[in-house]
Amino acid sequence: MSGRVIDNLEAVSPRRVVHALRTLDPAGGGVVTYVQHLRRSLAERSVELHCEAVFPSSRHWRVLALRWPWLFRARIRARLDGADLLHVHGVFGWHVLLGVMAARRAKCPYVVTLHGHLHPDALRERRLAKWLCLSLFGRRVLEDAAAVTVTAEEEAHCLRLHAPAAHVAEVLPGLDVPASEPPPPERPIADTSCLRLLYLGRLHPHKGVHRLVQALAALSRRGVSVHLTVAGSGLRHYRWWLHRLVAWHGLGSRVMFMGHVDADERAALWNTADALALPSRSENFGFAVAEAMAMGRPVIVSKNVGLASLVSAKESGLVVDARDSVALQAAFMALADPERRQRYGRNAYQAARQALSLQTMGDAHWQLYERSGAP
Repeated sequence: MSGRVIDNLEAVSPRRVVHALRTLDPAGGGVVTYVQHLRRSLAERSVELHCEAVFPSSRHWRVLALRWPWLFRARIRARLDGADLLHVHGVFGWHVLLGVMAARRAKCPYVVTLHGHLHPDALRERRLAKWLCLSLFGRRVLEDAAAVTVTAEEEAHCLRLHAPAAHVAEVLPGLDVPASEPPPPERPIADTSCLRLLYLGRLHPHKGVHRLVQALAALSRRGVSVHLTVAGSGLRHYRWWLHRLVAWHGLGSRVMFMGHVDADERAALWNTADALALPSRSENFGFAVAEAMAMGRPVIVSKNVGLASLVSAKESGLVVDARDSVALQAAFMALADPERRQRYGRNAYQAARQALSLQTMGDAHWQLYERSGAP
């Protein structure tokens, strides 16, 4: 990856790293998953990893109540007393402003992980508020950081547009990849011809779940058997629209909504899913895609998903244009072939073992912390 990776800081071994987040609620999505996996990836290293979050749950994000930021301010200041490094997640919000202010007060260096927050699609939401944040403090936060981590070249490009002087480092997230290839999904004898797709993640228009429903409806009219399981929670109005869309197309027996699922429920889903689909307009990484690959399941992703290049290079699934309904239908049809599914699934598992393991994630972050910590 192009971009300046920090190379002029004295290498150290920080003992205490504090993470600043908006919330630790699992419904908060990929940021929370990232931190959970990072904690596990560093478990065997001499790192004390502490987390401080502003809001108790994801539903408080947009509530204007100063009680939570005020409490967070006191907690993060106490945490940073004697800490070696602050790790900030995102670039917008109270946890960024108050966390970085506390780090400067404590003369503690900090790193930032973007999590896709500078992607054009993300910036369109609450555009004015985000423009003000970038203008007033966000750009300075990014350019003063010891490092700003990205997961793909596209994200690095977005960073350079808004903070040209930022120090860029590519660091991929990881997850627990099984030591041996997981078994194929369980399939009842009467269900041999049906392709069983899984969507796993937050329900938001930019994720493209409605495109999956529309493609499924088109194939259903042609007599092609596809079943879609939607696991995740999100925007209330989008959930309502998805249910109406399913009812409009008469797909009640072909689409199942599960809401938010815990770890045990996620594991059970992989026992029955043939493939995962994520036609997102923007996705800086795609934890659900990585999880599917680790479980030996092929994936259908849009070109805007951060892992799309790995999927394409390792032939772990199919990469399509998020807005091309015909291409999405063709991808469904391609994965209806059991032999192709099996080949893509094997490739996906091997790619996950090589690039997406917790060991790889831990090594990358350990090096990042060594290069970014205070002497």
